[in-house]
Amino acid sequence: MRSPVPDPVLETVLPRWPFPAAPPRDPDDVEAVERAGEEWARRFGLIDSGPAPHPLRRLCAGELVSYGYPRADAGMRVLITQWTIWYFNLDDHFEDGAAGTSAEAAEQAATPLRRIVDAARHRGPTPRTDDALQRSLADLLERTGAVMAPVQFHELLTHLDDYFTSLVVESDYRARGVLPGVDAYIALRRDTGPVLPLLDFVEQTESVRLPARFYGTPEYTEMIGCAADIASWINDLCSVSKELDRPDAYNLVVLLHRLEHKSLQDAAVETLDRIGQRVRSLEGALRRIADPGSCHAYTGAEIAAVRAWANGLLSFQSHVEWYLRHTRYDRAEPEREMSV
Repeated sequence: MRSPVPDPVLETVLPRWPFPAAPPRDPDDVEAVERAGEEWARRFGLIDSGPAPHPLRRLCAGELVSYGYPRADAGMRVLITQWTIWYFNLDDHFEDGAAGTSAEAAEQAATPLRRIVDAARHRGPTPRTDDALQRSLADLLERTGAVMAPVQFHELLTHLDDYFTSLVVESDYRARGVLPGVDAYIALRRDTGPVLPLLDFVEQTESVRLPARFYGTPEYTEMIGCAADIASWINDLCSVSKELDRPDAYNLVVLLHRLEHKSLQDAAVETLDRIGQRVRSLEGALRRIADPGSCHAYTGAEIAAVRAWANGLLSFQSHVEWYLRHTRYDRAEPEREMSV
């Protein structure tokens, strides 16, 4: 892989990239998924129907999903594409909109979303609302609950709650003009992006069911947490040029650069090394699952399901191809802060 534009960070790490390039997808298939996602977003008011190009139309979210879930059928990719559009909309609402101006504003924005998640958790009536974000979330939850096992759906709802909480915490950092330390950032970053809720679909996209007793084990927590860290740090590597000028840059590469006084290239290499460590930790947890001496004593079929799921967690990381092809992250060469 190579960066299509000059970018010192990507040019440093891509020659050492630990994941294979994503397989090509049928353009007509991807276009159909894109169209279904956009039509849904327009119907709920997330994308306007006027002639002016809306930023979310330029996301190519269906292509992003096709890279990240290479074995998913079209119907599942449409559902995940709709979720992805929703997440990008919410992210922009907090990062650049009114919800991110203070912890109080963020909490006010997150509270009705939590109520909708709680209604889904208890299979209760959804609160009535005219808000586009809230109505579309209720629709997504209703349809997702129909395709997930109860234990899996509960995990998704928990990850959504954690996601909303992390957005409030990040908004508080931003409003106070405070940068978290590297360790605090790493702990927060796992939840500030919607990676964990997106990884909750890997069972569907790999056509497997994890054993119910696997949820909550140290191996499950380590594997999905490592996958979330990897995806989050891939985002950080690919978004340095977008975020470098921001005083509130919540980005591992930029924080290593600013707080630990590393050059951007050295900070990027350290981030890539951390990604490699997480890959090895994930693979180590998988080996423990397959160990005949494991205290859980999984059956052969259960081990096969976990192995397929782990493969899906790593296949998800192929979405880096989307970052290299599209313009949500401006990869113009950084002019400042290149050295210390």
